[in-house]
Amino acid sequence: MRREVRKVEAAGREATAGDPGTGQTIIRMQRHQPPLRTLLDARKIGPDELAAAEQIAQAAFSVATGGILRAVQLERIHGRPDERDWPHTLAVAVRNYQAWQRHWTAEWARTRNPMLEVVWSAVVDEQPIAGIAADIGYGHRRTTRAIVCGIRHYAAFANMVTGIQRQAWLDAAQHVFARTVPDTTS
Repeated sequence: MRREVRKVEAAGREATAGDPGTGQTIIRMQRHQPPLRTLLDARKIGPDELAAAEQIAQAAFSVATGGILRAVQLERIHGRPDERDWPHTLAVAVRNYQAWQRHWTAEWARTRNPMLEVVWSAVVDEQPIAGIAADIGYGHRRTTRAIVCGIRHYAAFANMVTGIQRQAWLDAAQHVFARTVPDTTS
């Protein structure tokens, strides 16, 4: 452990001209960074997944702040000040996200698959992977796989990727969690 701490301190000193902090602090900060950064550093996601995550975040924030940010729409160049529509890219992002959300909401009702909660926690809330794993009751590895597969499923669902890759990403997301039908009492 001490050797690892010294290595991290030396790498931190090389990367920055100043004092980056103690090795323990650097390691702790690396563990609690946003999940997309963690996955990007581990090379588990690439540019397609980052674009999909950006579109998810953009759509979620646009829908959530729709009634609050009306003053921003007055600065639009191409439209009249009373016009209430979104720019095309934002409208596409919202439409794609809402269709994807309906899919996973229906899947949650059928099989209790927490994919929507996992992706929301990772992309919008930026919770650490360990926190997401504790919330949903699965291990760190499966939660990491769920984040990657969920973002890839969104990219495929929104036609951001095509061909064989699209179908593979759609299929992979369906098999991250066990498909169980919940017992209902009537």
